[in-house]
Amino acid sequence: MNKLSELTPGKSISTIVRVLENQRKTRFKDKEIIKARVGDGTNIANLVAWGKETRRWNLNKDDIVKITNGICPETHRDANQPPTITISSKTTMEKQEMDFPSIQECMKRRFLDQVFDYSYSVIHGFIVQVYDTASYFCKKCKKFSDEMCDCGNFPEPIFRIRGIFSDGTRTMRFATVSEDVAESLSGMKKSNAKKIDVKMLMNKPYTLLAYCRDEKLYVEEVIE
Repeated sequence: MNKLSELTPGKSISTIVRVLENQRKTRFKDKEIIKARVGDGTNIANLVAWGKETRRWNLNKDDIVKITNGICPETHRDANQPPTITISSKTTMEKQEMDFPSIQECMKRRFLDQVFDYSYSVIHGFIVQVYDTASYFCKKCKKFSDEMCDCGNFPEPIFRIRGIFSDGTRTMRFATVSEDVAESLSGMKKSNAKKIDVKMLMNKPYTLLAYCRDEKLYVEEVIE
């Protein structure tokens, strides 16, 4: 059995994990997707089932599950995506009864100097610098741009907070992954994204759930 800390894009994994949350259902291109975060005390990952594989999902929060031949997507090798195990037709899932790290133990805080690539971490610290609170993506050119793109287009602003986060052991670049997370982090609505007083963001500590790719933190959830 592998540990989640050994999860590597493009490779299969057999491991034992605890389900950390209730399942989340979405749809993409007419396919149902079920996902939930799982952990083993060494890392956290998204367990994901697509299409017909969702019919085999019988997992609940706090279950301990033995996963055999899960797939870590090859496409994550060069993409800023979070740790993920995909269920394929060759994957088996068996519930277990055994001593295993609890949800609280799987979600324990980690110092920034303990964070490693392709890992989730619960971190606690301060925002020490803010680069910007709005980004611009030109749909015509399909790339991030300035407030006015080189093509002359004025893209609609995306509420995304980027800056530097520190806990005293290390400083790391960070970015929020969605406008909902940016709103939760700042306590402000998207319409006020460009009016945020960045000093306000830096005057209190935060506990965040983030994943690391290429020495950068991608914040998925504001815990407190």
